[in-house]
Amino acid sequence: MIPGLYFEEILIHKLLARPSDFRAVFRASPDAMLLVGADGLLRDANPEAETMFGWSREELVGESVEILVPAELRDRHRRHREVYHRKPTSRPMGVGMELEAVHKDGGGFPVEISLGPMTDEAGEVLVVCAVRSLAQSQMLRRVAAARVLAAEAERSRIARDLHDEVKQSLTAVQLHLAALVERGMAGEDAPKMISGVQGDLDRCHDSLDRAIRDLMPVELEGHGLEFALSVLCRRTEEQGFAVERDIRWAGRALRAETSLAVFRVVQEALNNAKRHSGAGSAKVRYWREGRTLYAEVSDSGAGFSPDELEPHLSVGLGSMRERSRIAGGRLTIASTPGDGTSVRLEVPIGMPAREEDDPE
Repeated sequence: MIPGLYFEEILIHKLLARPSDFRAVFRASPDAMLLVGADGLLRDANPEAETMFGWSREELVGESVEILVPAELRDRHRRHREVYHRKPTSRPMGVGMELEAVHKDGGGFPVEISLGPMTDEAGEVLVVCAVRSLAQSQMLRRVAAARVLAAEAERSRIARDLHDEVKQSLTAVQLHLAALVERGMAGEDAPKMISGVQGDLDRCHDSLDRAIRDLMPVELEGHGLEFALSVLCRRTEEQGFAVERDIRWAGRALRAETSLAVFRVVQEALNNAKRHSGAGSAKVRYWREGRTLYAEVSDSGAGFSPDELEPHLSVGLGSMRERSRIAGGRLTIASTPGDGTSVRLEVPIGMPAREEDDPE
């Protein structure tokens, strides 16, 4: 039994026992509903079927139901339909299979289908098909999977940073302290060893500070998005990657979730440029035009082909797209192998809070 259409199947079964109620529910069903004759021709279609398949009711009635099936599966579907009509029963179609339907424009989409026989007033045996599109639920599953993968990638990055920097520095502190205890504080090299311990602790502090700021940019809450982006660029430069910046005052305060989403998109795009572009620099721009904010990160590095994305890069791009949705914006990624990459986020911000906030 298909869970998504379980209620619909029960409803069809009960309505077939009360044909007088069938027409009203057929027209009002939230799922696409089709009536198919034993000859495979469509007898009727409800409004949701018109929306789902792109054909009008007038276009569908009299056509073969196979018009809604992918071309390469039509012969197989026809054989199964003929077998079903010999002994029709109420049941889901294609149990354990991934079913696909076809829109008028030729595009395919995944569906669940439930079948039930009925006899009309003329005594003809018809089959009621309830069709539910799975395109949206599949998209939601992909988004959820991308979120999980992005979270795991971030945990792995933090773990690597802590292991490579903090843990090694603490190990060095431990060895220095053990040597001091063994030799005594009066040894000639004691001051040098103490200085080494202090240096190791300073590096631990810096590493932890970076990890904490990556998890939550404190400048964002205290000083606004422009300042936080400037600090991000400066810290990236301190790691040996040049950043040309053009960050302008946007003239109004954003909601906290919007500011964080924009910051994360720029942060991820800048990290991708640093790690994967092969270039030694990138450009970060942030500005406002009218009622729209723009944030852009571009480089002149290796670029990439969408068909050849590495898993970690694909997860990063998925994370940026999800962030853009949170901000209510639109993300555009342009890249060509050998010709660099540009990531642009556009966020509508509505009317300014005060007239003097509007740079125009």
